[in-house]
Amino acid sequence: MRRPLWTAAAAVLLMAGCAAPGHEAATEADVPVPRPLSGAVHFSAAEQRALRDSEEALVRACMRDRGYEYRIGPARDARRAAAVNPYTLLSPRWSRSDGYGLTGEVLRGPPNDPNADMLAALPDPEREEWEEALLGRREDHVEISLPSGRRIGYSPHACVQVARDEVYGTGWAELRYVVEDLSNEAVRRTLASSGFHAAEAEWAGCMAGLGYSYTTLEDPRKEILDQLADADGDHDRVRAVGDRELALARDDLTCQLDTHTHRRIADAQAKAEEQVRAGAERELGRFQQSKRAALSRVL
Repeated sequence: MRRPLWTAAAAVLLMAGCAAPGHEAATEADVPVPRPLSGAVHFSAAEQRALRDSEEALVRACMRDRGYEYRIGPARDARRAAAVNPYTLLSPRWSRSDGYGLTGEVLRGPPNDPNADMLAALPDPEREEWEEALLGRREDHVEISLPSGRRIGYSPHACVQVARDEVYGTGWAELRYVVEDLSNEAVRRTLASSGFHAAEAEWAGCMAGLGYSYTTLEDPRKEILDQLADADGDHDRVRAVGDRELALARDDLTCQLDTHTHRRIADAQAKAEEQVRAGAERELGRFQQSKRAALSRVL
């Protein structure tokens, strides 16, 4: 697979000192970023924060009811995760200050686990019981079949799942996995379409005019990832890559806007996902209903 597939879940601005003035292009509202199935599995940054806060509070309550302590850490900025899309298209609003969001993630570092110290002090049997209360026991997992033919399992009695059921409603787990699978299929069909390849080729031609030799929309990101790997955590080198990332993303965005890449890929996606939609109207309708109900509870 030439690109990672879409997940509900999800990766938020470059740290201070890494940002730079960007290309003054159209606003994000002027250039909507296409996402599969009308953005069914996409949540805005504000929605992600509200859902996360509600779920975490419910997980803590569930764990407390089972006799365990659960500590909630501070929420991380969700704006970068909300800007991600499966076609490597840039959001005009965020790419000007965040590039591809790659150096910012390195500078920010991994999230701290607020429960790590507490768990480290527990004997192994007690730690395993805590983890089973939170995530469930493997022998309790329920398997579901996805439209792609894959099977996936989850634990309906785990506190994380109990919390999600409270927020989204019973049956959310099965519905979410099914719609994620359908979204992945829509992405696969779009990436394989002639419309997508034509849009990508025209973008590559624009980038060639600026001195770059890329063939796919994901090539610039791969280049920055390689440079970050070479920097090997050295702070000065990482920040230098950040400068390079911002400059490259500005040129990338310029070509995406000049060649109407967002609109052309949106058109290609609309055609590519027609068959996916036709066979999943019921699931998509139920999913949107559950999503709206959850958001009405937390916002």
